[in-house]
Amino acid sequence: MLLAAGWVVAAALLWRTKIPGDLSLPKLGSSAFFSGAERHRAEHFESVAGLLYLARIAAELAILAVLALLGRRLARGFALGEIGAGVMIAVAANLFIWLAGLPLGLLGHWWDRRYGLAKRSYWSYVEQQTLGLLVQTAVVAIVLAVIMVIARALPRRWWLVTAPLFLGVAVLLIVLLALLAPVGTHPIRDRQVAAAAKQLERREGVPGTKIRVDDVDEETNAVNAQMVGLGPTNVVILWNTLFRSLSDDAVEFVIGHELGHAARRHIPKGIAWGLLFSLPLTFLLAEATRRRGGIQRAAVVPYALFVSAVLGLLSAPLQNVVSRRYEAEADWMALQATKDPAAGREVFRSFTRIDLADPNPPLWSYVLLDTHPTVMQRLAMTRAWEARRARKDGRSPEGS
Repeated sequence: MLLAAGWVVAAALLWRTKIPGDLSLPKLGSSAFFSGAERHRAEHFESVAGLLYLARIAAELAILAVLALLGRRLARGFALGEIGAGVMIAVAANLFIWLAGLPLGLLGHWWDRRYGLAKRSYWSYVEQQTLGLLVQTAVVAIVLAVIMVIARALPRRWWLVTAPLFLGVAVLLIVLLALLAPVGTHPIRDRQVAAAAKQLERREGVPGTKIRVDDVDEETNAVNAQMVGLGPTNVVILWNTLFRSLSDDAVEFVIGHELGHAARRHIPKGIAWGLLFSLPLTFLLAEATRRRGGIQRAAVVPYALFVSAVLGLLSAPLQNVVSRRYEAEADWMALQATKDPAAGREVFRSFTRIDLADPNPPLWSYVLLDTHPTVMQRLAMTRAWEARRARKDGRSPEGS
């Protein structure tokens, strides 16, 4: 009970944002912002991309279900002891999933190339996926070996140890990624945007944050940016396609959004949410596998992988809710810092015009896949900000 109460208190504190609690988003029609051709193009692209995603998930679950049924036979096939056999089973499962997903991945890459969102060759795509397989295989092998060792020593309490342990490893990886992220990038070359970025850093209370530009135009036409790191290692990475496709004001709004993530410490909060989610999930995994002899047994490993995949799929909607809330807060921070809702609308419209995000995605896609508010929700926030600002200033909002 004490652990559950602590979970609820921590979640309530992490849930708080700077978005006014009484902020009401107006209902907007996508036809006011996009042409029929733009809406159709984005909806068609997203519908096929969504189906490909569902196909990959279905293939993964089917493979893991079959392996779970063959758990005992697989364990007998590896004369390497419980841990060695368990690791080999996990490595084999990872390979089977990769092989099943590669054709679907290539089809998705073809779809992205057709719409101009990807420019890399198919061979380059396969090379990248192969490298990802090697890294993922190593991670799976190490993680499972550690879990099985701990579970052998603490059959009923291993989940209490592994959740914070792997969270600590994740923190180290985030810091390492932030240190490596600037490699191959360069500073903002537009003097006006660079000066505005410095002002935004001061306004949002994160002076000295590194802001770098990554030249990705040979790989994609999409526009994007990200903030990585913790504290002094924070770095904002802007894609150079932003400067090719958007106005300076819009690029500054993007910078304000990313700095908003840093100012509101969204990555540390995300790590905390990771712990909050991992504790009940690993507990459920421990309970499910305990009934079959425990995850420390090689024969139970395929079943553990299947349960883990199902739990991940079931928890994704809740994790997406948290992500969307923090993304909305970063939008609000950008509006407050730039005071330029028109630039925000230019940015959000580009997500449909260029990145082909469906402005009003179907409910299943929104719940299961979307880590950001919809394009229309983000456009609505700019209108709500204008209305709130106008009431404060005692005037009519623009566009009303």
